[in-house]
Amino acid sequence: MADKMIMEFNISINKEDRTEMITKNGKVLVIPFSGEVKSDLFCGKVRPGAADIQVTNPAGARHMCAKYIFEGTDKDGKPCHLFVENNGWFERNSMPRPFEATPTFMTDSEALADYLHGAHFRAEGWGRPDGVDIRIFDINQEA
Repeated sequence: MADKMIMEFNISINKEDRTEMITKNGKVLVIPFSGEVKSDLFCGKVRPGAADIQVTNPAGARHMCAKYIFEGTDKDGKPCHLFVENNGWFERNSMPRPFEATPTFMTDSEALADYLHGAHFRAEGWGRPDGVDIRIFDINQEA
């Protein structure tokens, strides 16, 4: 029984745009990014302002929270937006391949709202040299 992949976000990162702060209480890393998604449900591009914020505590545990808005079209071809918040937690000095995270969504699409506003999704992040591919799975549907 495998979860069904419903979307893949192709995220691009310019490493020079990253901002990092290191203190005795931990580290904060802010990673702005761009990207796009093409799927049967939704196609669109990331709007400006997207960022992945990673906070590492003194024990080395890291919390990643990426927040971003796509602008595009829904499965019916109507213009809409898709807000994504993706949260992941990593143990000290750990970055599993792929990493896992929990996405939540908001959308102004009438065709997608009821489905995407549920809490039944998981994400896998697959790194590449210039970014990451985020695969979104519906944990209630089989592939």
